[in-house]
Amino acid sequence: MTGHSFWKLPLQMAFMLALLPAGLAAQSVPEAQMDPYFTAIDYPIPKDTMMVMVLPDFQSARTGPNFFAGMEMASYGITSRWSAGFMAEEQKISGLPATFGGLRFNTYFHLLPHDHLLNFTLYGEYEDLNQAALYKMEVSGFGGEDLVGPLSVARNLPAHTFEQRAIVYHDWRRVNITFNFISETGLETHENAFGYAWGIFREPEWMGMTTGKNTMGKPVMAGMSPPPVLSLRRLGFGLEMIGALGNNQQFGFYWHRQQQYLGPVFSYAPLPHWTIRLEPTFGLSDVSDPFVLRMGLEYSMDHFVHRLARAF
Repeated sequence: MTGHSFWKLPLQMAFMLALLPAGLAAQSVPEAQMDPYFTAIDYPIPKDTMMVMVLPDFQSARTGPNFFAGMEMASYGITSRWSAGFMAEEQKISGLPATFGGLRFNTYFHLLPHDHLLNFTLYGEYEDLNQAALYKMEVSGFGGEDLVGPLSVARNLPAHTFEQRAIVYHDWRRVNITFNFISETGLETHENAFGYAWGIFREPEWMGMTTGKNTMGKPVMAGMSPPPVLSLRRLGFGLEMIGALGNNQQFGFYWHRQQQYLGPVFSYAPLPHWTIRLEPTFGLSDVSDPFVLRMGLEYSMDHFVHRLARAF
């Protein structure tokens, strides 16, 4: 992958979505805005909803040159409680060619059929990556993750991992709180590394919502007229923190030997179906990268299979 083609795939995906038939974009998205965070996960995607995201990051490296990392993600709500998807990632280190980092395949299931004080979701992800993959989907174990060896060697070394998450969350009207406990099992080493992610987020007052309740029982703002494109009613905001919790030899907080990050997270819905995300994240420990600017563009479509059948 050349430097010129690093951003080609994200741009092509956004362009193709913009050219979807008008019948596919005529109605508003479901009330659930998917996961508003960059690492933390809460509820599954509503049934028959397709979500596509482009996620470019800029990372100020603790050691070595700064770099860009990117991820493209597609997820689908198979049922109201079960979602699945895949991700592709790549990176561009200053002074080096852009490099493909690998693929991830995930699925997650909401355990209880109705909304409760505490809601539980189980998540599994197979990571078919190489050791040049630098996108911070999560952090775990000990030490930093900047590339210190030759890129030509790292991109040819596999890093196959199975990630599991136990997720607990709750919604108070438009405010969501979630906590993820993360375990990553190295399929070559059979060792486990642990991490966490938590977030609190206040959803926008308007997201192009429908009336009634969504599949997870969350109330929807009924009878609301769309605000101007530049309006605070379209803005969501919150806080997200991710970090490591050691491994199966040493579990717990060893603060300055583990990566820890904290940052405000923002979302803005300029149009129905479309959401822009931003999270300036700051490293808190000695082995964390000093700064990560996380960005995202999301497109969501409800009744995906039905609309696709009508379009073709």
